[in-house]
Amino acid sequence: MAEKDSEVQEIVLEADQELRFEVEQKNDVVTLELKNGYAEIFGTELVKGKTYSFGVGTKLAVFTWQGCTLEMKGKKDISYIAKETPMMFYLNCHACLEQLRMKAEIDDEVKRGPITMVVGPTDVGKSTVSRILLNYAVRMGRTPIFVDLDVGQGHISIPGSIGAVLVERPASVDEGFSQQAPLVYHFGYNSLQKNIQVMNLLVSKMAEVIHERLLVNKKANTSGLVINTCGWVKGDGYKQLTHAAQAFEVDVILVLDQEKLYNELVRDMPTFVKVVLLPKSGGVSCRKNKKIPR
Repeated sequence: MAEKDSEVQEIVLEADQELRFEVEQKNDVVTLELKNGYAEIFGTELVKGKTYSFGVGTKLAVFTWQGCTLEMKGKKDISYIAKETPMMFYLNCHACLEQLRMKAEIDDEVKRGPITMVVGPTDVGKSTVSRILLNYAVRMGRTPIFVDLDVGQGHISIPGSIGAVLVERPASVDEGFSQQAPLVYHFGYNSLQKNIQVMNLLVSKMAEVIHERLLVNKKANTSGLVINTCGWVKGDGYKQLTHAAQAFEVDVILVLDQEKLYNELVRDMPTFVKVVLLPKSGGVSCRKNKKIPR
């Protein structure tokens, strides 16, 4: 069985399919190479003929719009081809956001590009959707700002902090977005429940600083923001979401996989805020050792 897991596999994906795989064992390494066609990982295009290596903790989906051939080597704990994905929904969201950016460029009455917040419970792929939207925006020549309010994960800095960074190039497949000159505020806990009042103060301050920066950076102002949030969406967690939406002056909210949260936001948000319900990817994995929602 081990020999079979380590052999070279040629994988053919049809249009709109994705290869999902996970690497869980400490010493296992999986290599992947695009042989033909076009493919991407969370919106980052793969370079044909380049070998990508993935180690323990990897949970990825390689998607293709047109079809492709991949060469894969190494032991995977999970590996399968998904024929149904939500990527078309995410692409449609990108197209709508791009229209808002174009309108901001030509219409003097539109002060800025779209400020988008991605919300939902834990384990629905909020950070993945944020990354896809940011990568697609950059591929269109935009420079959006990525804001990460998920203190439990720490996509810009360490867990226990919130951060923001100007995105000028697509995320690398293995390391994510460039961490050059991020704006980071230390919260001190990996759960909002520890001190939600301090969290609200930090969010308000970050929103204030970012809005000031947008005033002096026309391209970033037109490109807008993509805000990733925590998975605590009930009680005080919901109040924190609405506080963040107000502080950042959000005008688009993407709700992943929870109709109840969607209806609450439609009820409570101002009428100018567009609230959209989206499906999560079937490849989203649950976090291990999860104790409480964050």
